[in-house]
Amino acid sequence: MVDILNNHTSNQEFLDFAVNPIHNVDIVTTHQGEPSAQVCDLLLNKNSKLYIATSSQNPFFQDLINQPKVIINGYKRNGTMDSCGFSIRGTIKNINHQYIDEIFEKNTYLNEIYADDIEAAKEDLRVLEITPQSADYLDHRTTPIFMRKFEF
Repeated sequence: MVDILNNHTSNQEFLDFAVNPIHNVDIVTTHQGEPSAQVCDLLLNKNSKLYIATSSQNPFFQDLINQPKVIINGYKRNGTMDSCGFSIRGTIKNINHQYIDEIFEKNTYLNEIYADDIEAAKEDLRVLEITPQSADYLDHRTTPIFMRKFEF
């Protein structure tokens, strides 16, 4: 697992870094021309794409379907000078239930969240596939501060 990125970090390693150890991100799109954002977990990196899951009943789900351009912001910090973060621009699409079992296997905490009825949760959840286009990365943990752009 790569924890400090550098000029030799591959796109795959960057996406692995986004999913683990960052994992929790803000995903931003629009709703009727206004910003719309939600905190989500990046659940899987597969074939150079990122995956999240959300309820089909969540209004944010409809925002993502209606305006599939997204910005994903993630950061890791223990204070400003011990922080790093990224912003990924990409597109998102609903792939329904594809990879849902793999997502639950990899992210075992989901079994706790949905312990009352895992099968009903899997039926309600929709997997959304994010295709990254570009990303900017900033790391204050290094001297000098490190910045990098990734193109996909």
